[in-house]
Amino acid sequence: MLDRGAMALDVRPTAEFVAAHVPGSVNIALSGQFASWAGAVLGLSSHSVLIAADEEQIREARVRLARVGIEDLAGYLEGGVEGWRAAGLAVDSVPQISVHELSAKLQNGTIDVLDVRREGEYLAGHIAGADWHPLDRMKAVLPEMRRDRQVAVHCAGGYRSVIAISLLRRAGYHNVVDVAGGFDAWKKAELPVESAETVEVG
Repeated sequence: MLDRGAMALDVRPTAEFVAAHVPGSVNIALSGQFASWAGAVLGLSSHSVLIAADEEQIREARVRLARVGIEDLAGYLEGGVEGWRAAGLAVDSVPQISVHELSAKLQNGTIDVLDVRREGEYLAGHIAGADWHPLDRMKAVLPEMRRDRQVAVHCAGGYRSVIAISLLRRAGYHNVVDVAGGFDAWKKAELPVESAETVEVG
């Protein structure tokens, strides 16, 4: 199915996806604004194979997807990720970096930062030098990124950043890492924050 163009949609919690997932799959966890992000990121005409931890998650995902008009599901992966592993197939994982590790790498100039939050969040406060590309624009266009340089991706707490990373990795950007705890953890650690205000012209 994947070879024929179906999308593997992993609905498990973010932490489980980060630890192990089917290569090329996209994670939109049921714990957050699942259906709205599925519609925004995948599109209503997406043809997805669901990957979940159990049948209850499958049922919940189907109901919530149907509410936003996503009804053309290709099926689900029997046995989930454990079934995939049991068949001898390789799994992938998402590397994570702490905010203190990120701060040190930024000082050394060895990493870039991609902020995928909404515009208002970014303007209210962001990491100095971070590139900004909100998650809801990624279906239309992916951010311009160097493939030969490590990029740390973050949102507020980690839900949207893992969605973004799964989309980027699916598109061939493998040198990306997730910032554990996101911008909330950065602020909690009292690391430097820049802010910007919108200025009205005229």
